Amino acid sequence: MPLIYVNAPEGTFSPEDRDALAEKLTTIGLDSEKLPQHPFDRSTCWIYFRDYPHGSIYHGGKPGGTKVISLEVNSFAGLPTTEGKLYLYQHFTDVIQKHANAPQGARVPVYIILREVETRDWGVFGHTLTIDDVRKPHPELAPI
Repeated sequence: MPLIYVNAPEGTFSPEDRDALAEKLTTIGLDSEKLPQHPFDRSTCWIYFRDYPHGSIYHGGKPGGTKVISLEVNSFAGLPTTEGKLYLYQHFTDVIQKHANAPQGARVPVYIILREVETRDWGVFGHTLTIDDVRKPHPELAPI
């Protein structure tokens, strides 16, 4: 159930690429946490795209530069194992390369920060969830 912020320069993703990327990031995020692709679990993965004007992005203290894309991924502590994190980093980078129209085989400037949040520090609908709540959702639980 990751909560993801995608930060990119304006024009990096077309609306169609955002739609496709959101679907793929959701699937990869849940796979990296070994969560089911249940409609409820899919609905708990939120993705926010943030575009930044070209004049507001600095590299080495100067405006412009490489089209760096950064992701901030928030997840329950303990859900992504080291193996799951490596899976997420590689697969997120691969799908971003495709949807940002980066040349095949080129080094893709994607930076990913993964924050693990204790379940007690993650409020949902006025209370907290447990890892079991998302690993084994009730079969009739409606998506959010």
